Amino acid sequence: MHTTVSVFAKPVGGVSGTTRVFPDILQTAAKMLKKAEGGILTDSFVTHTADRLVLIAVHDPDVLPDTLIAAVFSAAEELAQKRHLFCDAAPVSVCRMTIPERANEPFLLFLAGSDVMPWGEVMTPGRDSDDACIVDGVLFLARAEGEFPSVAAFCERFARRGVNQQGVCPVSLCDSSNVRTTVIPVVGLGFSLCDGRLAGPVDLFDTPLFDAPRFRASDQHAE
Repeated sequence: MHTTVSVFAKPVGGVSGTTRVFPDILQTAAKMLKKAEGGILTDSFVTHTADRLVLIAVHDPDVLPDTLIAAVFSAAEELAQKRHLFCDAAPVSVCRMTIPERANEPFLLFLAGSDVMPWGEVMTPGRDSDDACIVDGVLFLARAEGEFPSVAAFCERFARRGVNQQGVCPVSLCDSSNVRTTVIPVVGLGFSLCDGRLAGPVDLFDTPLFDAPRFRASDQHAE
C-alpha cells in the first residue's frame, strides 16, 4: 500500500507580531481538514510554529489536496485580517512524500521558527537516502527506524554543540514562540502511520534531556 504524506506551512498572521498563531485559526483549519477525511483525505493534523500554520494531510498518491489546502490558508488569512494580526508574507513550504507503508512506519516532522534554519548542517553527516527525508524552507520530513536512522539519532543531531552554537534550539511545541532574533526554535513531532491513519504526535523535544542544548543555543549571543 502506497500512502502520501503532504505537509504545508505558511505564515497566516500572528498574535504580537510573528510570535504565535491565534487559536481560532488552528481550530478553523482543523475543522476544514477533518471534513475532508473519508473523501480526499484519509487523515490530517494541524499544528504551528511561530506564526506559521502547519497542515499535515494524508491521502492517496493519485489525489492531491492542494486546492483544499489553499482554501484553508485563505480562510486562516481572512480570520487573521479580521483581527488585524500581523502577517509577514512568505511562500508556502511544502514537503510531500509517497511511500510504501512498512509493517511499522514511524516518521518525523521538524518545524523551524525561522527561514534561516541551516538544515544541511544539522542533518549531515548521516545515513539519509533520497526517499528518507524531504526539506523545504521551515520543514523537514523524515522516515525513521529500520533501514533509516532511528528517532533518537535524528533528535541527537539537535544536541550537537556546533549546531546549538548557531542558535538552533530544540523546544517543545508550547515553547515555539518566535521571541529571539538570534535563536531558531525547532519543534520535533513524531508520528506512526498505519493504513493511511496517523498515531501521534509525540512532542520529541519536550524533555529535560534537551535542557543543555537549549541553554547552549540561547546563551551563545547573550551579552
